[in-house]
Amino acid sequence: MLRDQRHPVANSRREFLIMLAGAPLALAGGCGVLHPSRAPVISSRPTITNYSENGNFVLMEGKTSLMALSFPADMSDLTGYLPVNTQPESARSGKLTEPQPLFFYTSRNAGTARAILTAPLDVVEGVYTASIAGRQEQADLHWNIKYFIRYGNYHEATLAVDKSFTEPTPELVARMRHDFETTKKVVQRRTHRAWDASFTPPVSGPDRNNFGDKRTYNEMKHSRHAGLDYKAEMGTPVSAINDGVVAFSDEQLVPGQTIWIDHGGGVFSRYMHLSQRNVREADVVRRGDIIGLSGNSGGQKPLPHLHLDLVVNGTHVDPKDFMRTASHLLWLEAQDRESYG
Repeated sequence: MLRDQRHPVANSRREFLIMLAGAPLALAGGCGVLHPSRAPVISSRPTITNYSENGNFVLMEGKTSLMALSFPADMSDLTGYLPVNTQPESARSGKLTEPQPLFFYTSRNAGTARAILTAPLDVVEGVYTASIAGRQEQADLHWNIKYFIRYGNYHEATLAVDKSFTEPTPELVARMRHDFETTKKVVQRRTHRAWDASFTPPVSGPDRNNFGDKRTYNEMKHSRHAGLDYKAEMGTPVSAINDGVVAFSDEQLVPGQTIWIDHGGGVFSRYMHLSQRNVREADVVRRGDIIGLSGNSGGQKPLPHLHLDLVVNGTHVDPKDFMRTASHLLWLEAQDRESYG
C-alpha cells in the first residue's frame, strides 16, 4: 500500500550566497536520486490529476500546486522529486539545480496518493520533469511527468539599510554561516504529518502581500523576500498556524528572536523578529496556541511586524498560496472519508 516517505535534505550553495547578502534563507531540499535507466518496462501507469490551472501541467515561481496519482493496483514505497534550475541574481553565478522532494499523502482509496508540488523563487522558466518511483508486486516502477514552470509577477523595491547588512564583517559572516547551518538542520527533519485542519494566519492584522519581492539593498545587494510580512504592533500575540512541534526557538542575527515549527510531511513555518518567545524546542503546539509576541528584533532593526516563512519540500513558498493548497487537500481528503469510510 502507499505510504508517506522521508527524504534527506541536500546542501545548496545558492542559499548560503543569498544568506551572505542578508536575505531570508531559502533552503533547498533533496531526495535520493532515481535512475530511470534502471527501471523495468512500465506495466501499470497511474492516472494523473492536477488541481490547478484547469488541470494543466503548469507551476508558478514561488507557488504550490496539488497533484494526485491514481494506480490501478496497490503501490508501495512511492517517492519522487522535481529538480529545477535556479539563477538568483544575488549568487552571481550560473544556473544551479534545486531538487524539490515530493511527499505523498495517501488517500482512503488505497490506490491514490497526492503530493504538493513547489517551485522556488529565482527559478529558470521552462519545462521540467518530475520523477516518480514506486514498487508494485516486487517490481520497481518509474514514471516521468513533464511540468512547465513560469515566472511569477512580483514587485521590485530599492531599500537603504545599515552598511553592515550589505558589507558584513568576517565576524558577521561567520555568525550568518552558523545561523545557516543551524537552520539547515531544522529543515532536514522529516516527520509524519501532524496537521489535519486548515492553516490560519499567525496574527489578526493584514499582510503586506510582499512575498517574492525583488529587493536591492544599498544599490549593491540583490535578494528576494522569501516570506510574508504581517502588520503587528509591538507585543502582538503570535499564534502557531497549525499543529506541530517546535524545531527551533532562539535568537539569530538577521531574523532576531525566531521560532520554527515542524508541521510534518516536509512543511515548516518560521516566525521572525519576535520580542518574546513563549515556547521551547520540542514543545508540542496546537493551531492557535500563542507562541510569542511580535517585535522588531534582528540585525536590520525593522519596524515592529511579524515575518512568516513557509518552507515546503525544502523551498520557501507564498504562505497564502500554500494555505489555499493545503485547504484543497483537506477538502479532497474529507470527500475520501465520505466515499470510502
